[in-house]
Amino acid sequence: MDADASDGFVLAIASGKGGVGKTTTAVNLGAGLADAGLSVAIVDVDLGMANLGALVGLTRPKATIHDVLSGRAPLEKAFHSAKGITIIPGSTELDRFADADTETLNDVVADLRDRFDVVLLDVGAGLSHDIAASLQAADAVLLVTTAELSSLTDASKTGELVERLDVPVVGATFTRTGDGSFDDVEGIATALGTTDAITVSIPYDTTVHEAVRKGIPVVIYDGDAPASRAYLRLAGRFIDLLDLPVPEPEPDHGFDWVDPESGETVGNGVAEEGGPVIEIPLAELIAAAGLDETDEATAERVRLLERVRSRFS
Repeated sequence: MDADASDGFVLAIASGKGGVGKTTTAVNLGAGLADAGLSVAIVDVDLGMANLGALVGLTRPKATIHDVLSGRAPLEKAFHSAKGITIIPGSTELDRFADADTETLNDVVADLRDRFDVVLLDVGAGLSHDIAASLQAADAVLLVTTAELSSLTDASKTGELVERLDVPVVGATFTRTGDGSFDDVEGIATALGTTDAITVSIPYDTTVHEAVRKGIPVVIYDGDAPASRAYLRLAGRFIDLLDLPVPEPEPDHGFDWVDPESGETVGNGVAEEGGPVIEIPLAELIAAAGLDETDEATAERVRLLERVRSRFS
């Protein structure tokens, strides 16, 4: 499946019921895609129960998708950007839900498609008209579910709705699994008919709760956490499936730390803890730079340079 080179790809993140990690998946998939160099927008189209803003620390956004859909604010006003991700939150006020016009959602999504490489729609749970409108605005759908029977049953219903709307399901993400291995979810994926697509298991990880409390995607909060590695794997699978044009990384013009005893590069621009470190007082470095040109300073600079040279010879 190839994304149109001239437009961004729109992926709906959907589930049959709430509380299965759908918004968490949208945020961390978006963070993983942004980490790969793609421009990403995440939109809260769960118009009745919006919670994307709260998950990323936006408790009082200047404008929301509800304001955009009701004509109270232009789209750009609802942009809230951080770490390469643009968040378009929803409103938690019930009155805003009544004013939102889903008929304009396709136009909003089309605008976002022109601006970003990937647009993630955080879709509400259930089978309402608003949810169907959100799903129809997408190029594909990723189902999110737990291994609980009720969650799987509702995810299957959502999958049936998506099929009737003629929107492809690109796979399923299974949250809060055991050790995160594929064996945990192989039978479930078979039941949902997603074994030939993206199927990623997100292990239960208390680091996710810590990140949520701080309003930070877990892949940014702790990239080495088990859940973070799983979400980054999901982002990689998504990029591969759609053959997304990931930009080339910028050349590294920094420097490497070198162990003066072995001559080997240490780490990636960071000295390893406990490794040998040469400490030279700031005053001596200033003198070595020639900022004090007295005869005494010159002699001291020569002495210092000889000292440094001897340490590396």
